[in-house]
Amino acid sequence: MRINKRQLYEINIWPGFVDILGTLLIVTIFTVLISTVTQIYFNDQLEIKRGEISSLDLKISNLLSEIEAVSKQKKKKESELKKIMNNFSNLESKNNILEDDLAESGYFLKMKNKEIKNLVSEKGELIDNLQRKNKEAEEIVFQLDKNKQTIENLNKNILKLNRKLSELSSLLIDAEEEDKKNKVQIKNLGERLNQALANKVYELKKYQSNFFRKIKKSLGDRDDIKVTGDRFIFPSEIFFESGSDKLQVDSLDKLRKVAKNLLEISEQIPKKIDWILRIDGHTDKVPINNDNFNSNWHLSTSRAINIVNFFVKEGIPPHRLVAAGFGENYPLINKEDPESLRKNRRIEIKLTTR
Repeated sequence: MRINKRQLYEINIWPGFVDILGTLLIVTIFTVLISTVTQIYFNDQLEIKRGEISSLDLKISNLLSEIEAVSKQKKKKESELKKIMNNFSNLESKNNILEDDLAESGYFLKMKNKEIKNLVSEKGELIDNLQRKNKEAEEIVFQLDKNKQTIENLNKNILKLNRKLSELSSLLIDAEEEDKKNKVQIKNLGERLNQALANKVYELKKYQSNFFRKIKKSLGDRDDIKVTGDRFIFPSEIFFESGSDKLQVDSLDKLRKVAKNLLEISEQIPKKIDWILRIDGHTDKVPINNDNFNSNWHLSTSRAINIVNFFVKEGIPPHRLVAAGFGENYPLINKEDPESLRKNRRIEIKLTTR
């Protein structure tokens, strides 16, 4: 059997074509297989990666939550830090104030130490003053004993005078019963006695004026020392400190001049004039109540007595002296301003008769 070229050709192509198709099929299958395997692998890897991504997303979410929490804590800490800084600033300011207070306290402590030293010094002075007071008290007791004796003598004289007055009264009554005319005579006698007494007072006024003139001249021209009527008025501050009955050292010279002038005048006063020098103490209306005095009356009387005692030491006879305390009961000015109160605190010296 003869085969032509066309048949030969056709027969030869198909096996090759089949081979090619088989090869292509194999390659395609291999390729699909590879692609499938690859797809499966990549799908597995993708699932793994998705799981990792989900895990990472969860971690990121947690981290964001933590970052948010940390941010909140940061803000809170910053707020607390700000408060701490403000507190620190306040504490620093308080510390500065405390340092200033400490420095001021140190200064006051030094001042208090000085005051304590001064108080110790004053304590020594007070002890000395107390000793002097004790001596003065002994002198006062001695003078009181003398004054007591004088008062007893005066009481005896008063009893004698009372007896004489009783006798005179009896005589007057008898005379009145005898004759009415005698009444006229007795009346005239009384008028003469009153006239004689007035003459004595007038005569004493001459010596009183001379006495006041000498005192004013010896003390100098002072506005705070005045003559009013029949008395000499001295401000209490000249002789005494506030609330005290102790004569100040500066006042002793003034009282010596008063005593000296009185002694000079007393030599000129006739013996028939029974004169006395009366010392009156006056205070203001401000109440007093301390360890030494329980009333202004007590204070004013004690001041007058101390002046009388000083005059006795200067040679004035005790029976020519009278001490009286009026407290706040006879003010010169019925006002309560400081100037009026100052003027009401005074010592009055009066030359008069018994």
